[in-house]
Amino acid sequence: MIRTVIIASAILVSAAITTTASAQTADRKVITLDGARNIAAGAEAEAKANGWNVTIVVADAAGEPILIHRMDGAPFSSLDIALGKARTSARFRRATKALDESVSAGRVALLSLDGFVLLEGGEPVTVDGQVIGAVGVSGASAAQDAQMARAGIALLKK
Repeated sequence: MIRTVIIASAILVSAAITTTASAQTADRKVITLDGARNIAAGAEAEAKANGWNVTIVVADAAGEPILIHRMDGAPFSSLDIALGKARTSARFRRATKALDESVSAGRVALLSLDGFVLLEGGEPVTVDGQVIGAVGVSGASAAQDAQMARAGIALLKK
C-alpha cells in the first residue's frame, strides 16, 4: 500500500515538473541573418531610388545589432544614430516616431533616458503580433529614414 502511494506520488510530481517546465519556456520567432540582409536590401533599394546615402541597422528583439549596413557617402554620425533608433524601437516595441511625438507633446522625462534615440526612423519588426526586432535608419530626414525602414520590413514579410 505504501509502495503504491509512493509510486503514484512520484508519477504526479514527474507530471507536474514536465508541465511546469514547458510552461516556463516560449517559442519565439527571431530575425535570422538572412532576414536581416533582406531587410537591409529593401531599405537600401528605397534609399537608392531616392538618392539617399544612409546607414541601416537591423536589431534583434533586445535591440542588439544583427546587421549594420553603411552605404557609401552616408554621414559618419548616421551609424550611432541608426544604432540608437533600432535599439530604441526594439526595446520600447514601437516606432521611434511615437516617442518623438511624446516628447514634442511635453513628456520631457523621456529625454532623461540614457542610450535611447527619440527621433523618427526606428521601426519595429512585428511577426504574428510579436516584436522580433527593429530597423533603424539614419542619414536622410527623419520621415525619409522611417520610409526606408518600413520598405525594408515590407521586403522581409513578402
